[in-house]
Amino acid sequence: MLAPENGRRNWSRFVWIVGAALTLVWLVIYLSTVSPGVNFIDSGELITAAHEPGIAHPPGYPLYILMGFVASHLLWGEVAWRVNVLSAFWGAMAVGAMYFLVLELSRYIGVSAKANTKSSAKGRVVSKTPARKGKKSTAQASRPTPYATENVVSSNSAYQWVQLGVAVASASLLGASSTFWSRTAQAKMYTLHFFFVSLLLLMALEWRWAYERGDRRAAGRWLVALALGVGISLTNHLMTMLLVPSIAVLLLVGRDVGARVAAIMRRWPVLLPALLLPLLLYLYLPIRASQGPLMDWGTPDTWGDFWRHVGGWQYRAYLFQNADKNAELIRGYITEQWGLLTWVVLALAFVAGALLARVKPAIFAATLLTAVITIFFALAYGISEIEPYIVPFYMMLVIWLGSAPASLLRLLGVERRERGAVTNKQLSQASMYGAALLGVLALGSAVLQYPQQNHSNDHLAEQFDMNVFNSLPQNSILLTDYWDFYSPTYYLQDVLHVRPDLAIVDRTSLHYPWYLQQLAKKYPWLIEKSRDIADRFSTEQRKWVNGEPYDNRLLSSSYFDLLTSFVDRNYDKHPAYILFVIGCDPSQPPQNCENNMIAPKYAREPMGLVTKLWREPPSSPEVPPVPQYDLQGVTHDKVPMDDFARTNASFYASAYTTLGQLYDALNQPGKASQARDKAQEVQLALQGR
Repeated sequence: MLAPENGRRNWSRFVWIVGAALTLVWLVIYLSTVSPGVNFIDSGELITAAHEPGIAHPPGYPLYILMGFVASHLLWGEVAWRVNVLSAFWGAMAVGAMYFLVLELSRYIGVSAKANTKSSAKGRVVSKTPARKGKKSTAQASRPTPYATENVVSSNSAYQWVQLGVAVASASLLGASSTFWSRTAQAKMYTLHFFFVSLLLLMALEWRWAYERGDRRAAGRWLVALALGVGISLTNHLMTMLLVPSIAVLLLVGRDVGARVAAIMRRWPVLLPALLLPLLLYLYLPIRASQGPLMDWGTPDTWGDFWRHVGGWQYRAYLFQNADKNAELIRGYITEQWGLLTWVVLALAFVAGALLARVKPAIFAATLLTAVITIFFALAYGISEIEPYIVPFYMMLVIWLGSAPASLLRLLGVERRERGAVTNKQLSQASMYGAALLGVLALGSAVLQYPQQNHSNDHLAEQFDMNVFNSLPQNSILLTDYWDFYSPTYYLQDVLHVRPDLAIVDRTSLHYPWYLQQLAKKYPWLIEKSRDIADRFSTEQRKWVNGEPYDNRLLSSSYFDLLTSFVDRNYDKHPAYILFVIGCDPSQPPQNCENNMIAPKYAREPMGLVTKLWREPPSSPEVPPVPQYDLQGVTHDKVPMDDFARTNASFYASAYTTLGQLYDALNQPGKASQARDKAQEVQLALQGR
């Protein structure tokens, strides 16, 4: 770091202390808002896979799963909370990494780099650095090109304090953004990925700077560290690949592209192992799968299944789907990131980006490339939880904002200070105002966001599952297509051992071979009674997965026959229920809706959140009681809700409404009125949330 009056070493130590303190502050904040239990979407599945440990959904996330295994067995408290804390930790670390990235970028912008080289007649890059005493100066081809550096805006200690403040404020602005903060409260691998985004860009910037000042040793070290970081990051999330173009721009774009490429290629014997060795962590998948864990998504114990799992084969169907819907979602997410301050942040970020483009076009191009690729991928990837995939875009906005004071000072300093139009005092004051504005935005965003991100009392996912469980008699079979319900059941049944008597089948997961094996481990009696159909279905399914010729009609019919057999062959001892998100008109033919093709001859009777299947409709219809669902967090002691929580809570209103209609048909006006009142209560509670 540049040295103020108290010396270079002391200042560098102080910078690290501030970074550690910032990280600790955000860790405390995140821990105060972290969810105490399981959440919606993949949370239950990931916690269960980490705790066992097992194999999570593609691509397996071996780094995160093994970290989760350690956290779930070393920390105290409920298992879900332990794994949630891991997200809070890496969220705070990502804020700290962003602080160092912005600080280094500000310093880099503040240094004027002039090529201190000239080309010889043969086109070689010749250093003008004086030769050692007694030795002749020789041409040095393909080496980092020395640059003469001139400190044009960071020559006084006052500005260093401004740089420090800007780095703290901009990193905190990232920490206070809605999507980023929400992912620190639940068991997901995203915050670890966000940490790597900042870290990898920081290492690429450090290499660029070391190369331009001719520090060959430092450049080599940063290059190896970068290759190692990319490899490790890929074992957590494949979104790392979206950063590769930006990293390439940071490394290669400059006045001497050929020399930069040569400097990198010269180290390939070290870089290639550094990149590939961390990827060996993926061998955890086939090794662990061969041991037969319960959570064995994809069963990647053969090379074919391994590559399909790591490559995310089953999710390729989501590419280039729902682009219009995603566009609307993305627009909503972006315009709500910092609450009431969002438009101010966005406007300032784009202005700051324009400034950065003026002073450091390569840096701006790299960050802009990440922003564009992020948005394009989010548009193209048609999954329900697309929100966290947009966070790198917000990170680039924060980088632009953090670089703004340095960019502005450089422009003013270089273009106007020499003419006397702007004094050093005026430059310092302008930069201080910019830092203060960022600080106000960061603090204001944190204050505004805290109530919206406080999930310390959020039990909505577990609560919904328990409301369903309490609706089911002992030894029931429940067929579902609702992942937000099914994923938490992994945690409740397999980790907390709640209602192990229930046989819960996710018909969506049954599309893949690994799931039938999991059902056989959890409910062997269920599969054994349907072994003939299960074998027929499994044979055709394996052909489909392997890309071999298969009978599509047989595969489809055996799929529905298998689900129907679960109901029909266990009916006497295991009453059957369904919980389907995709509603079907029972008056329509079964083929008009897949869910009606399951047990098509069975009568369906709404029982609240679930629907009971009857082989023979009862002579006198059963009148279910008005359910007394636990609605804490929904109608009282309200907790923040995202899209998934709101959708989930709306099922309570739908269940009460359906029951109200049933009570009316059965001439039960009192119960009908109670059900309608409860439906209205839920609907009112969801307004504005």
